Amino acid sequence: MISWIQHHLIRHGRWIFLSLLAIIIVAFVFTIGNTPGCTTDRSGYQENLFYGIDLNAPREREVIIEKVQLSAYLNGQQIRSDEQFQSQLTSRIALLHLADELGVPAPSQETLADYITTKNAFRGPDGKFSADAYTSFVDNMESNPRAQKGLVLLVLEEDYRINQIGSVLAGPGYLLPSEALAQTQRNRTEFTLATAEINYASFAPEIAADETALREYYENNKLRYEIPERIKASYVFFEDSKYASQITEATEAELREHFIANRAQFVADFEANKPEPAEGEEADADTAVTFADVREAVAQSYLTEQEARIANEAAQAFAYSLYRDEIKRDSAAFNELLNKSGVSLTKIEPYTLAGARQRALSPELLESAFKLGGNRYFSDAYAIEGGYAVLIYEGRIAPEIPAFESVQAEVTADYKADEKRRLFNEKGESLKSELEAKIAAGTEFVAAAEALGLKAQAFDTFSTQEAPSELNRSALQTAQGMQAGEISPMLTTGGTGLFVYVKDKTVPEIASDDEDLAQAEEYLARFAAYTSGASFANELVFHGLPDEASEDLSE
Repeated sequence: MISWIQHHLIRHGRWIFLSLLAIIIVAFVFTIGNTPGCTTDRSGYQENLFYGIDLNAPREREVIIEKVQLSAYLNGQQIRSDEQFQSQLTSRIALLHLADELGVPAPSQETLADYITTKNAFRGPDGKFSADAYTSFVDNMESNPRAQKGLVLLVLEEDYRINQIGSVLAGPGYLLPSEALAQTQRNRTEFTLATAEINYASFAPEIAADETALREYYENNKLRYEIPERIKASYVFFEDSKYASQITEATEAELREHFIANRAQFVADFEANKPEPAEGEEADADTAVTFADVREAVAQSYLTEQEARIANEAAQAFAYSLYRDEIKRDSAAFNELLNKSGVSLTKIEPYTLAGARQRALSPELLESAFKLGGNRYFSDAYAIEGGYAVLIYEGRIAPEIPAFESVQAEVTADYKADEKRRLFNEKGESLKSELEAKIAAGTEFVAAAEALGLKAQAFDTFSTQEAPSELNRSALQTAQGMQAGEISPMLTTGGTGLFVYVKDKTVPEIASDDEDLAQAEEYLARFAAYTSGASFANELVFHGLPDEASEDLSE
């Protein structure tokens, strides 16, 4: 087994990563720092060192991103957010730095071979390591000539060293015996309870909204109506179809190559648009879609692709000229470049950062303006419908609070909503008092609740572990802190005001050799170990941040 894995690592290791990119769906953009490029003001570039890694250097950043993606795939992990990805990225850098400081060695060939068999990516249908799954994965990917040599082996070795550090940082997992006892008792505690609820949507009190009350509300909540900072900008548009005349007629070889590269899409479109057979006729037997069948669609697609390519190049050249020649906004040189490029400025209505995603233009194009200013008043080229655009930054409108009259309708709606919530809470306090009074008089909770117009439900005796699925989880959590005979204050959950009545509550005695107690101790110990290791890793990340970032986080 060891020699087999070594052979495949040496023979195929260099192919795995780039071929993996065709499988991994997760694609995050790591946005720490400003990346220098041909249209960036390089004079503002600064190193952003994090444990020796310059997070502002494109190549260094790309390498660590590739490692995090590959590691996640090999371990069967799903990265569900940008925040989670960046947390894994910074933790990886910090823990590897610590491993270097402590001299944690790379695994031997034998150890690495055993470690590979634990990777989720190479498990078969039975959940165990499968040599066939490993071979299939490697052999399916090895045809990519651009694969980076040795990256998979490096990631596996780094993951192994990180695991060694993690097991030490986590420690044994400390807990008090009373913690496991309390959890076991909570799980086995038996309740007999009932609930009653009032629907918030159907609660419709009369709310007077005279102008005096509205103005007072407006004065007390002015910041709620503040219009955030807005961007003033225009854009220049490089329309795809404008460049059709620059495209030479495609050769048959070029069209066939385009067909092969996009065959799946052409076949899908052809099948979708194929006419249904007439009534009484049989459908043709399945036959492979050929180039001849879709040649016209291929030619049109090729033309569209070439138009977009040239439009993109023209837009990038425009932005690069502004950068290279240090052309000032509104200068004669700027106007000359507009004329030379055959484009004009189109005004954009001032917009906020939140409003950028509510416009028809590309959100990425609009959001890029918030990073512009000074000598860098133009964006990169961004794809928009029908072509490419470069945004021209023109300034910012400071945040402002509008006059009462201009937001009176919004103020009225907010005032009524807040008043309804206040009156609803008051109603809840009143209902609780009435329920307590009726129960003290000997009325059953359900009958008392229904008499007050509430929707009530009683639940037979159950343990916490076997709680009915229809019981609100918030009600169950509240009941755990209550005593028998108590009615909870009104809980607001899911658009409902909810009361919990605990008719009976039985807390069991737990023997020291109880099986559930032992399981609780094991689980809590593992959780404590994980929390300890994660906290230490977070501290490492914090201390590795630049001084300015550390100060911001500590404030």
